[in-house]
Amino acid sequence: MKEKIFSQLGKGPIAMILAAFFFSIMVAMIKELSKNTGISVFQMTFFRAGVSALILLIIMKSRGISFWGKNQKLLVFRALSGFTAMCLNFYAVTQIRLGDAGVLHQTTPFFVILLSAFLLKEKIKISMIFLTSLCFFGIAIILRPSGEVLNTGGLAALASALFAASAYVSIRHLHQTDSFWTMAFYFMLVSTVMSFFPMCQSWQTPDFKEWTLLISIGVLGTLGQLFMTYAYKHQAASWLAPFAYFGVIFNFIWGFLFFEEKPSSLTLIGAVLTLGGGIGILLLKPKPDNQN
Repeated sequence: MKEKIFSQLGKGPIAMILAAFFFSIMVAMIKELSKNTGISVFQMTFFRAGVSALILLIIMKSRGISFWGKNQKLLVFRALSGFTAMCLNFYAVTQIRLGDAGVLHQTTPFFVILLSAFLLKEKIKISMIFLTSLCFFGIAIILRPSGEVLNTGGLAALASALFAASAYVSIRHLHQTDSFWTMAFYFMLVSTVMSFFPMCQSWQTPDFKEWTLLISIGVLGTLGQLFMTYAYKHQAASWLAPFAYFGVIFNFIWGFLFFEEKPSSLTLIGAVLTLGGGIGILLLKPKPDNQN
């Protein structure tokens, strides 16, 4: 009996760590693609979303899940917010260190709290104010004026987290009318369409390696999405949330191993404060399902 219980408890965290692992490899490939290839962010976004939309289409059709959805306006709003967040995050990855981009993008819970307070009129506890301030202080250290991140890349990473938070707040309402599959499909389909025309204007014909990386980005992003969905199916979001931060650790590892990125001591201090505050927020407040 005990082994069965521990087995059930392990499914969610393991799946979440695997999701973080696949997402981190995806962004490392984006970093690699940005090096002297001429491949634009929109071209990367198109393949990330297009491959995922195709895979989701096949899965949904086999399961008889509705593509149209019920709350189309909010589905489109969530998709547009997610698309903007994705483009900004991809741009940030191409401009700054993988670890820094990962930490800044993971400030999403901080923005979810702020948006919930202003848009949904939710009350914020004193403990939430403290943790939110801790996140802000950590961000200030990472974006220190004398550092290397206070540029368009670092600001894009923060903006990405803000738009992602906007998407997550809308997911709270969408859960009442539509399934995760429908939300994810809208997100990927809208992102594919929105990135198509900008991609055409800056199209760079890939070589074999670049084709492999572009297609792999879509496959790995989908795997991360599916493992995350599986994780939330087995455990509560508040229990699983800290495991999503393994992605930041993976980002630092890939940056060090493949891109010669060595974080400064101040960056590590800021990362600890920001992630610590974010984890605290997620543990105190139920977290909406995540998308990347």
